[in-house]
Amino acid sequence: MPPLTILADVVLNEIRDEIKRRLGKQTPEEVTVRFVEYLPPQILGYVRDGDYTIYVNLQQYTRARSSGYEYEYLYVILLHEYLHLIGIADEREVRRIDLEIIEERFGQNSRAYRIALELADPRDVYLKNSQKFGRPNTYI
Repeated sequence: MPPLTILADVVLNEIRDEIKRRLGKQTPEEVTVRFVEYLPPQILGYVRDGDYTIYVNLQQYTRARSSGYEYEYLYVILLHEYLHLIGIADEREVRRIDLEIIEERFGQNSRAYRIALELADPRDVYLKNSQKFGRPNTYI
């Protein structure tokens, strides 16, 4: 097994356990991670319908690795794509769940939370912040 995939497998197993704990049901065991070169920088990862492989942008991962936050980066990307693999198709819902899980696991001051926050829908970030600081203003 190439060293690149060792950390990905560790993170994937942690995510699998977390999702099992939260959902209380079995999740796919056959999920694998594959690093892909030559993707546009805005595509951090993706899955294909009917395939249990999570494809991760190698260049973006390498950038995170060289900056020292590869674990947190992989956790955010793999969690996001794993949620799609278990059947949550709605992108906004996946990003909302990502943010919730990442905040609980890493805290709001973590690099992982900042990554998840950047990927979250701005409406959900606003609603989340408004719950923290009081009810949002409503206009009639």
